[in-house]
Amino acid sequence: MTSLTLTTTTVKPFHLSMCVNDLEKTRNFYSKILGLEERRTSKLSAHFNFYGCQLTCHHFPGFNAKKIQREVDAEIVPVPHFGAALTYEEFEMVRKRLIEHGIQFLLHPHTRFIGTKHEQHVMFIEDPSGHGIEFKSFTQTPENTWA
Repeated sequence: MTSLTLTTTTVKPFHLSMCVNDLEKTRNFYSKILGLEERRTSKLSAHFNFYGCQLTCHHFPGFNAKKIQREVDAEIVPVPHFGAALTYEEFEMVRKRLIEHGIQFLLHPHTRFIGTKHEQHVMFIEDPSGHGIEFKSFTQTPENTWA
């Protein structure tokens, strides 16, 4: 079996569909706290523009994504998790919004992988259903790429 390598000059949008235990708390978290545009909503789901990607949240009463964790570069992070690689300015805007809204960090904003090509500013939070969310900003990697 051969692997397929695609080379593009622009990042293609990604889609994530996940379960949430409280749709209204989820809508508030993603739209009011993170400031994301809500694109479509029904009684059972909500769709958000997650930094250029489509995030779909399906209401599933009793769901809990709380966490499995593992060590990454001597830090404990939630697994699974999802997130966004942002410019440093966007990273700082999100960090400030989270602090303003009193959101607890699972991993406080800091720099990791220092001195490597994938050095990054990083922070982890979780949404109301326990989904781990990582925000990062690479310091050595060109925008719209990743290491």
